[in-house]
Amino acid sequence: MQTSNRGFTTLTLTILLLAVVIVITIFTARFKLQEQRILRNYHDSREALLVAESALEQRIAQAAVMNNANSSTSTGTLAAREYELTVNSERFNGTPRGDVDLASVLARAKAAQSDTHREVTSSLVVLPVIRAYPDTPLAVKGGINVSGNFEVVANPNGGGDGVPLSIWTDGVVDVNGSGSTCGQQEFSNGECSSRPLSERGEHGIDILDQDLNFPDDLLDYLFGIPGSDWQQLRDQAAAQLTNCSDLGSQPSGLLWVSGNCDVSSNTILGSTEAPVILIVQDGDLKMNGGAEVNGLVMSYTTPEDTGGPYELTMNGGALVNGAVLANHPANLANGTLTVRFDGEVLANITNNDAFRRVSRVGGSWHDFR
Repeated sequence: MQTSNRGFTTLTLTILLLAVVIVITIFTARFKLQEQRILRNYHDSREALLVAESALEQRIAQAAVMNNANSSTSTGTLAAREYELTVNSERFNGTPRGDVDLASVLARAKAAQSDTHREVTSSLVVLPVIRAYPDTPLAVKGGINVSGNFEVVANPNGGGDGVPLSIWTDGVVDVNGSGSTCGQQEFSNGECSSRPLSERGEHGIDILDQDLNFPDDLLDYLFGIPGSDWQQLRDQAAAQLTNCSDLGSQPSGLLWVSGNCDVSSNTILGSTEAPVILIVQDGDLKMNGGAEVNGLVMSYTTPEDTGGPYELTMNGGALVNGAVLANHPANLANGTLTVRFDGEVLANITNNDAFRRVSRVGGSWHDFR
């Protein structure tokens, strides 16, 4: 009897131990399986996140190259992983920085071996290089000394509805040479000298000089960048040049020339639809016979420069369709200065993607809604 009880006890303990081992094995298996699922989900989530981030960065880089972030939806694959990109853009007109686009870029990606999805988003702002185009064909800080010939064709509404504006400066307009300002129709008819708005010895209402409201910082007024930070604007240029020998081959956009600029005869820069901004830094600007610029020309002296004054010379039918500006007293040397205000050309500077820049909105990246 005692032997039978011992056998029963041994069997019972063996069964109990086996049951415990089975329970532990099952629990361990389930734990390991759950751990594998967690690791698999984590891996799939990271995979989808990396694809979404890569797609987002790719779209932002594309926007920077195209200089716009227009609303769009697109799909694609990256390393055999699917993604979808959605850009929602909204324009805000008439801000202190001109017409500004604010865009949200959303990237949604899927893992290769599961239905795991991840989303990331970031915001972009698209700003025009120029805040607003000038209302006058000729704006100069410090006054104008004309020793040659000139023709300046007014903005018919530059001083208000029906009030023409040809020249704007905080200094004095001193005309020692011959020339005149006139209206658009008179210029087109070849009657600028015979039917002038202003001429030597007679300033008309189209010349606004000694204006106390003239901006102290012309660079900041036009581009929203203080003169002390002028390198920021230079770095946004489509082309940075040290002379103008190869100027005719440059595309539409912001062109920055450091030093003297001698524009060759019959060189045509820009067009009505694709104008240019030509900035000549710390140097003389000379446009030779038949040269033409469609857009905005600026003679700019940096705060640290000591080499001026600089001259602006146009010879033999050279023409600017748009506007000419200088942040220093302008010496219009012997030659013929012809500047015609062209509102359509200047408006296209603010609308053309070549003059817009894409930037990230700080702190806008997130991976949740």
